[in-house]
Amino acid sequence: MAITVFRIVLLALLIYFIYMAVKFYANPKRKLRLAQSKENFYFIDEQKNTRKNLQLTYKGVLFEGEKHIPSKDHPLFIHTIFVWTETPEKLSSFSADDYEEVERKVLERYPNCKIDWDQPIKKAKKAGER
Repeated sequence: MAITVFRIVLLALLIYFIYMAVKFYANPKRKLRLAQSKENFYFIDEQKNTRKNLQLTYKGVLFEGEKHIPSKDHPLFIHTIFVWTETPEKLSSFSADDYEEVERKVLERYPNCKIDWDQPIKKAKKAGER
């Protein structure tokens, strides 16, 4: 009897560890951090949820975007996306083409929106155009 209970507990623990491993490897935040460290592009967004911010990483810089809707009557229509970064010092290596690429990737998902950059990004963008 005790051996049977012990086997059931071991089986339950094995199933739990497999579940946690799958949950860990499928976590989009982990994939975002991995793409940021490898300086790849990765985009996290819930398009159906207008209240949840989007996150993307490009060339090692993590950008966040806040979605704005024009009114409460149209909750699925995104009018403007305000984009900022916590590390504007990393933008010195960005060129005008890099900013256009980030804009293009956002506009692929939200074709009718206007992208509004944060002030440090606007300054770096102007410096990258020169």
